[in-house]
Amino acid sequence: MSTQATSLSLSGTGNQGGRLFSGTATDGAYTAINSTTGDAELGFAMRGQTVSNVTGVYTAGSGLWVIRNRVTQQIDRSGMLFKTGSVGPEGYPIQPLVINQNHILQVYTLAAGTTYLAWVGFTGKPPELFEATISDGAEGELKTTAAAGAQGVGSFAGQSINYVLVQGPDGKVCSFAQIIDGNGAEQFTVLGSERSTVGGYPLSGSVNICSKNLAFNVMRGMALNLTVAA
Repeated sequence: MSTQATSLSLSGTGNQGGRLFSGTATDGAYTAINSTTGDAELGFAMRGQTVSNVTGVYTAGSGLWVIRNRVTQQIDRSGMLFKTGSVGPEGYPIQPLVINQNHILQVYTLAAGTTYLAWVGFTGKPPELFEATISDGAEGELKTTAAAGAQGVGSFAGQSINYVLVQGPDGKVCSFAQIIDGNGAEQFTVLGSERSTVGGYPLSGSVNICSKNLAFNVMRGMALNLTVAA
């Protein structure tokens, strides 16, 4: 499998300071990334500190990060990485999180290709990672990873979606994402773009589609489809 270099900075407000984390990620798998100084896991490097900004970069392709509890395996915070050189000046603000000794920092990267990643957030539960391999100019359904059963969004019937973030590989353009019901009717649509390479608005360099503050109720048979530009 291919690998690539990653670096992340985690910081808080006021006197919480921050730390640099770096390492080599294995593409297509979650890789733990430790502190650059001392090679310590997040839970030991920043135990007791409040983190409110997690900014990370990958070398080429695409990638995301998670702060995970290694005991429960629950994802407590998640986000997307930036390609090196495209980080916005505000970084990647998150809902503040107090780090405990069980927290680890992981990244999930992909080499350049045609696989698209998406975080789908649900009210009252950790987010789910969706992905799809879609050719240029085509449409495909985003599903959970193979390790999570490759399930469509309809398998989360009864849940409420509160955000959808989609990231394509470097240079790709996401035209739009749609949620289609079991009868093929359009229930939700959001437009997308190419990611910024000049470090603009915090999320513009890390996501192609960003739709937040939703309250979309999922029903069986629904699918989350993504159309990409030729």
